[in-house]
Amino acid sequence: MKAVVLVENNNIEVEDIEKPVLKKAGDVLVKVAYAGICGSDYVRFFENQAKFYPIILTHEFSGTVEASNSDQYHVGDKVAIIPLKPNFNDEQSKKGNYSLSEGYGFIGSRENGGLEEYVIIPEENLIHIPETIDLRTAAFIEPLTVNLHGFKIAGLKDLAVKKVALIGMGSIGLLALQVLVSYGYDVTAFDISDDKLALSKKLGAKDTVNTRDKAALEAAYNQFDFVAETSGANQSYYIVNKLAAKKGSILYIGTPHKDLTIDFQTFELINRKELTAYGSWMNYSAPWPGEEWTEAVNLFQKGAIKIDPLIAAEVTLETFPTIFEDYRERKIDGKIFVTVREENA
Repeated sequence: MKAVVLVENNNIEVEDIEKPVLKKAGDVLVKVAYAGICGSDYVRFFENQAKFYPIILTHEFSGTVEASNSDQYHVGDKVAIIPLKPNFNDEQSKKGNYSLSEGYGFIGSRENGGLEEYVIIPEENLIHIPETIDLRTAAFIEPLTVNLHGFKIAGLKDLAVKKVALIGMGSIGLLALQVLVSYGYDVTAFDISDDKLALSKKLGAKDTVNTRDKAALEAAYNQFDFVAETSGANQSYYIVNKLAAKKGSILYIGTPHKDLTIDFQTFELINRKELTAYGSWMNYSAPWPGEEWTEAVNLFQKGAIKIDPLIAAEVTLETFPTIFEDYRERKIDGKIFVTVREENA
């Protein structure tokens, strides 16, 4: 079978590897259909942050059951992958904080992931996909749950929120926007890209602000009951406290990858405005894997989430190397989406 293998940092090869065979009870052989490249994969591909080499990356993928040692999944079932493998014996897992457990595994990072034609997945790492949702859409369930988990952590639905600021309109941000619009919130989108802001407007943002426009940005300060940062870009962290209204809430979903130095006047706005900040890590809650996953399926079933506007490049396993340089140079502004096998193939 074919696989895209990261053989060493910044070096991929399309290889023929052996098709896996089921051995353990509860395991399922999944025929992969579609996979998305996560923003977190960039550092694994290009910045020596892969756990080992060679490795097959990506944790956002969907497929069908090819063979099964599970009573829960049968040949032909449509599935999406739940990538975290918690240490269920850890004290944090016993509290339902699975992503905070020590010694967890992770499909597509700590073991091989979705850029291959077949992969063995334990039954507890799968979710059934109803016939009303196509597998192309199902590959976006995992990234959608990242936002849903953050909103759950922050207790968004229980807060007195009128206006929401959403910072960073990449794939996660655009998914978050659509969730917030479906909830009925007044959302202002912030980004450095006019194209992303135009797309945000089409997807339901009431207002947009290019953060390079100093006057427009400063006019937005102190306006928002709830501020969500989804990009992890350094510049975002310099404005979240300023955008929040007094007694506002801030949610950090994005993951920074560089050191931050923030002036004390900006930091102390947490005190002066009595802000509440929430960190969010991954996308799971009790009972495993959490209501985030069932809500994601429901949102797609209702047609609340559009995925095609998020896709910037579409490739197959064989053609993935053709966009690798553009990916490395950050010339692809949006989701890289891989067709491993057409849904009905």
